[in-house]
Amino acid sequence: MSTAIITGSTSGIGRAIALRLHASGYNVVINYANDQRRAAETLDQCADAPSRALLIKADVSAEIDVKRLVSSAVERFGSIDVLVNNAARVIDRSILDMTEQEWNQVVDVNMKGAFLCSKHAASHMLRQSAGGSIINVGASTGIRGRKNGINTCASKAGLMLMTQCLALELGPKVRVNTVVPGLTLTEETLRRFHLDDPSVMRERADSIPLRRIGEPSDVADAVMLLLSNQARFITGQRLVVDGGQYMW
Repeated sequence: MSTAIITGSTSGIGRAIALRLHASGYNVVINYANDQRRAAETLDQCADAPSRALLIKADVSAEIDVKRLVSSAVERFGSIDVLVNNAARVIDRSILDMTEQEWNQVVDVNMKGAFLCSKHAASHMLRQSAGGSIINVGASTGIRGRKNGINTCASKAGLMLMTQCLALELGPKVRVNTVVPGLTLTEETLRRFHLDDPSVMRERADSIPLRRIGEPSDVADAVMLLLSNQARFITGQRLVVDGGQYMW
């Protein structure tokens, strides 16, 4: 049975990915940094097969925590076959007002966290006969910049180039790809973009060729596609899941 670590997996897109993997028969390692309530709720949703779910609190920007996250997965399930680097921070501020700490907090989670998790997970994957797969969860802001988000945009753009570097270094045993969600309906985007306002929601949806805002399940589907045998010859690529929003 395959084992997947999904960082930042107790809400939004990360939770959808973790629950889809669990429902598909994977052992899942659910990771969170702070919110114990959401973590417990996510674990409860794996109640149909609790022996295949492990909840680990770990800060992915701290190497000591990442080592513990990876070693706990191996001790419990015996392998690491999939790593989904989903954990992310967003702190919006204009460049003139952004502090060094706010820059570091975002870049440390979004880029350093993916680096550390990939490093320690890959060390196990490369020793396994079946290898493994790493999927980085990017963002449309890594394709097209925006105001007041230089830390997030830079980190997500860097994550996509990191994907290529990892694919070159870890192949042929480990495939590495990026899934890039467009605007996706989560608690965070509902708040940040005022999507609870029907007129705002309609305007946003009308700007997308497929005329709707993405759901976390859309991204989970894309992850499952990249993990399938049908994607066995795909590595170092980005799969944009945005309804056509960023095709130009």
